[in-house]
Amino acid sequence: MYQSRRNFIRNSALTAAGISIFQSDLFAAAAKKGELTGIQLYSIRTDMSQDPLGTLQKLAAMGYKHVEHANYINRKFYGWSATEFKKILSDLGMTMPSGHTVMSYGKHWDAAKKDFTDSWKYTVEDAATVGQMFVISPSMEQNTRKDINALKG
Repeated sequence: MYQSRRNFIRNSALTAAGISIFQSDLFAAAAKKGELTGIQLYSIRTDMSQDPLGTLQKLAAMGYKHVEHANYINRKFYGWSATEFKKILSDLGMTMPSGHTVMSYGKHWDAAKKDFTDSWKYTVEDAATVGQMFVISPSMEQNTRKDINALKG
């Protein structure tokens, strides 16, 4: 396709003008003060399983201020109680505003009582202790997805 110099200059000028109209935050830029800069620890689960404290220290040194856990087992985050883990994060200048804990229908919901089990209540309590605002269940069991009554609770 042939394009004259005149058309090329006109189209280039229009493109440049169009780009200048967009706000700068549409393009990659440095984080603004107060914005959350965090990492989901599941994305580095191998490192976290081998050396959780060393990995957190490296993340803090890189400038991460917030983490999202993906390991809560037997009321512990990566082997530490909620109070211990909060102190570790605090000492590193980090917080944990959210985390992943799979909610299981039979384990965390008592259909007969129509209430959460103590296990889930402890999960929420520990999340609050460590400073989480959000407890996220990243997946749902296959049998729950297929049972309308299980979904309704």
